[in-house]
Amino acid sequence: MNRLKNPSLLLIPGIAACAAVMIGSLCFLYHPVTAEEIHQFAAAAESRLLEQVSSLPEAVSSLLERFDASASTDALPVAAAKEEDPPYIQSSGEQGSISRLGPEGAEDSDQTYLYMLDTGCGPMVYFNQTDSRWSDFLYGGNDPMEKYGCGPSAVAMVINSFSDYAVNPTDLAVWASDNGYYALHGGSYHSLIPDALEAYGLHAESVTDRSFEHVSELLSSGHILVALMGRGSLTENGHFVLFTKLLDNGSITIADPADYENCTMEWDLEQLLSELKKSYDSGGPLWAVQP
Repeated sequence: MNRLKNPSLLLIPGIAACAAVMIGSLCFLYHPVTAEEIHQFAAAAESRLLEQVSSLPEAVSSLLERFDASASTDALPVAAAKEEDPPYIQSSGEQGSISRLGPEGAEDSDQTYLYMLDTGCGPMVYFNQTDSRWSDFLYGGNDPMEKYGCGPSAVAMVINSFSDYAVNPTDLAVWASDNGYYALHGGSYHSLIPDALEAYGLHAESVTDRSFEHVSELLSSGHILVALMGRGSLTENGHFVLFTKLLDNGSITIADPADYENCTMEWDLEQLLSELKKSYDSGGPLWAVQP
């Protein structure tokens, strides 16, 4: 039950009445007046008293409203602003080709990439090795992530999205260098892919049948493929990317940790399969992951 914070407001009518009586008594004692004057004085005092009394409920009501508002504000927590989910990468409808190939790490390292991708396994967070949050991080203490971090970035996308672990590319770079998967001035050893995924509770199976039909079947049955690419449409040397989804027209989408624009395009699956790296080990150059 709310109680009035200033009970003295209730004394106003009594004080006004006492004052009127005292003033009337003094005036009558030192300045004799007629009955008519007394009547006029009493009427004026009554009018002032009624005015004070009539304003009291409004004052009390206003005070109670302020008290209620203060009490409710103190009692209820302020709701935090809802954090919006990152937007999905939208397809440009363009066909990817070797014509726009640039050197790895050529994107703006001042950029922050906060995006999701739609894959055949469900939503996947996108990591770019040139992201300003870790582009200057030295992989193995020597090589900047923006140029050599495709392996940790690709693996981090899969682990962060489809395992019980929340990781980013620097977490995987530290894990890789601590466990012998960092290659000085060469990025990552190929064994990073199956071993890192296994360490974080996932399983990467080597894809030995790399025909268009078999790879299409894998992509349409809930798999993501980690691909070690050789010289061609996506790299001049060697580069890890993810094959993420088979489209109705037979093309695929990819997650390229070095080039955001490549993630917005459609890619010819047969062309990319022909560009897989010819020199590989540890089950490469193609691994299938089914979360």
